[in-house]
Amino acid sequence: MREMIADKLGKGDQKLCLYDKPLQQAKLLHLKSSDGARYLTHFYAFIFFADWKQDVWSKRFVRDHLRYADDIMCAAARVVEAVRERARKNKSYEPSRDEGIYDALHV
Repeated sequence: MREMIADKLGKGDQKLCLYDKPLQQAKLLHLKSSDGARYLTHFYAFIFFADWKQDVWSKRFVRDHLRYADDIMCAAARVVEAVRERARKNKSYEPSRDEGIYDALHV
């Protein structure tokens, strides 16, 4: 365990954040990104467990059981349909006209 932590201590802003008592008692944890960048992966990809079995179990639990509420998913579907409708009006790109195809990096 000590070797694994030593490898992750890093320099400057890349220091390892240990989940100690103050963090455990906090009502809210905010995973801040720098320079306005966004995380393009799930938050739990950045969580480290000393026991690999606990690591795998926890990440599978989040993946398989935590879901957005239905109203959020329905609102997202309406937004996607509105974007597709707008893409269909794009006369300069043929696949957009026919199928409402658009490119998105992260929705």
